[in-house]
Amino acid sequence: MRTLEWKVGGQQGEGIDSTGEIFARTLFRYGYYVTTYKQFMSRIKGGHTNYKLRATPYPTQHAGDFVDILLALDDETIPINRHELRPGAIVIQEGKETAIREEDGYLLAVFPLKAIATELGNPLAKNMIALGMSGALVSLPVEEFYAFIEKQFEKKGEKVIASNKAAVDKGYALVREHLADRMKRLEPLPRSTERLYISGNEATAFGSFMAGCRFLSAYPITPASEIMEWMAAHLPAVGGTILQVEDEIAGITFAVGAAYAGARAMTSTSGPGMSLKTEALGMAAMSETPIVIVDSQRAGPSTGLPTKHEQSDLFHMLFATHGEIPRIVVYPSSIEDAFYVAAEAFNLAERYQTPVILALDLVLSMNRTTIPRIDAKRVPIDRGKIVTPEEAKKYGEFIFKRYRFTEDGISPRALPGNPYGVHTASSNEHGEDGYITEDPVIRTKIMQKRMEKVKTARLSRPFYVQDGEADVMLVGVGSARGVIEEVARRLREDDGVTVGGLFIQQLKPLPVEELRPYLAGKRMIITVENNYSGQLLQWLRQHFPIHDRSTAITQYDGNPFRVTRVAGEVKEVLDRVRRAQEAHA
Repeated sequence: MRTLEWKVGGQQGEGIDSTGEIFARTLFRYGYYVTTYKQFMSRIKGGHTNYKLRATPYPTQHAGDFVDILLALDDETIPINRHELRPGAIVIQEGKETAIREEDGYLLAVFPLKAIATELGNPLAKNMIALGMSGALVSLPVEEFYAFIEKQFEKKGEKVIASNKAAVDKGYALVREHLADRMKRLEPLPRSTERLYISGNEATAFGSFMAGCRFLSAYPITPASEIMEWMAAHLPAVGGTILQVEDEIAGITFAVGAAYAGARAMTSTSGPGMSLKTEALGMAAMSETPIVIVDSQRAGPSTGLPTKHEQSDLFHMLFATHGEIPRIVVYPSSIEDAFYVAAEAFNLAERYQTPVILALDLVLSMNRTTIPRIDAKRVPIDRGKIVTPEEAKKYGEFIFKRYRFTEDGISPRALPGNPYGVHTASSNEHGEDGYITEDPVIRTKIMQKRMEKVKTARLSRPFYVQDGEADVMLVGVGSARGVIEEVARRLREDDGVTVGGLFIQQLKPLPVEELRPYLAGKRMIITVENNYSGQLLQWLRQHFPIHDRSTAITQYDGNPFRVTRVAGEVKEVLDRVRRAQEAHA
C-alpha cells in the first residue's frame, strides 16, 4: 500500500484539527508527500468539521476525492462524507458499544471511544484512540506518533502527554483485537530533510519576511489571519513591526505610510476587507507608493461563507478603484510558489513603484502540502530607483521632482530623511514636483507615465505549462492547479487522452505574447475556476480571440473541485467538440 486517503470528522472545538495534524505530520516524517484540506464552520465551537489528508509517494497538490479510512466522532460525519467512501473503506465510529458490520460498500466499526478514554483517565482522548486505530490499520509503528504527541501537548504537561500516548496505544490494541484481518501495510518511504510540510499562508509570510518585509498592518479575517499570526511571531526578532489595527482601512493606510517612509510594507485581508481597502489602493497608486496587498479569497459576496473556498475576487483585484490606476496582480499556483511569488511581489512593488496585489484562495492559504526545501537565495532583493543623498544632490533641486518624467516612466525615489529629496506626495493629481495641478496637459502626461510604467512588469515565472503541445488546454489559477494536474494524469492513464495545463501566476499585466503559443491554435481551451461567471475565461477572452473555442468549468458551492467531476466535464466538452466537427465534415 503506497497511497492513503483519510478523514476525521467531529464537532468543532473537540480536537479534530489537532488529530489530523498529528497524523499528517507522522505520515510526512514516514516519507510521504501529504496534502490536506480542512472544512470548518464560521464559529468557534460546535457544528461539524472535518480534516482530510492524502498521502502519496509522489508530489501532489490535491487532497483527493475519496476516503479509505473515516473516523466518525459525531453523528454527522457519515451522512456528510458517505459519498467519498471508496469501496471497501473502513469507518470507525463513536458509539455506545462495540459492533462491527458490513454496510453498503464499507465496513462500519463502532467502538465506545469516549468510555474507553474515560477508563484510561482522559475523557478527551477519544480522538487519540481513533488516531491509534488509524495507524494500526496501515501498520505504522506506534512510536512514529509519539514525537508529535509530545509537541502537540508540550504545554499541558507530562501527565497529559502520557495519557494521550496511552490512548494511541489502546487504539492499536483495539485493531489487533477486532480488525486484524483488515490491517494493511503502508510501506515506509525514504525520509528526506529536503522537504517542508507547510501551508500557503505560512509560505506567503515566510517569503515576505525573507524579501525584507518589516511592516505588516492588518485586521483579522479568515482565511488570511495566519499571515498576520506568522509575522507577529517572527517580525519583532528582526526589528520589524506588526500592527493588529482597528479596521481594514487602517490596515492599508498604515502600510502606505510605512512604505512611504521606506519600509517594505504589506497588509493582508480577504474579499470583504479588500472592498474596504479600495480607496486607499488608489491613493497608493496615485502617490506611486510601493505596497503589497494579500487577498486570500473566500466565498462572497458580503459576509458570504467566511470559511469556504472561492476564486471570485479576480475582477475586483484586476479593476477595483474609481478612476484608473496601475497595479500588478500575481497569483501563485502552488504553496511552494507562494513563497517565491510573495518575495518577488516586493521587488515588483518597489521596482515599479506601484501596489502589487497578491491573490490567494482558501484552499491555497489554509491547507498544507509537502514541498521541496525553499531556496531563499533564488529571490535577490531589488529596491528599485531609491536615490541616496549624494545622488539626489546631483539634481540640484530645492524641491525634488519625485514624479520626474523618465524614459521608462519610473521616477527616482527619495525617502524621507534625504536632505536633498524634499517633496510632496499627494493623492491629488500633481506634476513632477508633487504639487497639485489641474493642468490638462500635465494630467494627460503624468497619467500616461503612471499607467504605462508597469507594462514591462514580469514575474520570473509568470506561468507554468504542462504538455504545452496538446491541442486541449486546461487553464487555472491558484489552487486550481492541483485539480488540473490530477485530471490530466487521470485522463492520460485511464483514457489515453493528453490535455495540457496552463497555470497563470501573473494576471496583470497579463503576459500576452508569452502566453500566445499556448493558447493560439488550440482545439479547445477550458478554464477551471471556483466562481459563478468564469472570470478567468472572460479575462483571457479580452486578450485572445478564443471565444468560439473556449469554455469554463465553474463551481461556487464553497468547496474545491473533485477530480472526478472535472475529468467527467472535460470528457463531455471534448465529446461535444468531436460531434460538432463530425457534423461539419
